[in-house]
Formats: sequence, structure tokens, C-alpha cells
Amino acid sequence: MSGAVTLHIDTLALPGLSQADAARAARAFEAELTALLERDGLPPGVRPQELERIDLGTLPAGAGSPEAMGRELARALMRSLT
Repeated sequence: MSGAVTLHIDTLALPGLSQADAARAARAFEAELTALLERDGLPPGVRPQELERIDLGTLPAGAGSPEAMGRELARALMRSLT
């Protein structure tokens, strides 16, 4: 990938998780999203300034560990951009 992407996540809402589990999910989300962006970059035609707010919907009950939840949310974000 050429170029750099700077990402700032103001709020990652994870209702229903304890503060500790939400922090674990957020760390996994950030790590997975970073890895995906480093590997693939932004999809063609996506302008970073258009990404001010993104609603990823809800994960099904029993989505797994907080880390699995965070990784899946990052993948859902990337899917939503295509």
C-alpha cells in the first residue's frame, strides 16, 4: 500500500459489555483495522473525509470473546466501505 492513513476513533459504542471487556474489544478492533488498512488500504473511491460516522449495526448474540467481537467489527467496517 502506498500513502499513509491516520485514523481517529472518537467513540466505539459497545453496549452490554463491561468496561474491561469493551476495552479488550476496542483494542482488538483497532489492531484488526490497522492490519486490514496496512494490507489493503482504503477501497478505491473512498474518501477519508466521508467517514465521519459509520454505524456497523449489531453483532449477533454469542459473537464470542471481546477480542473476536472487535475483530469482526473491524472486518464489518471494511466491508461497509466497498
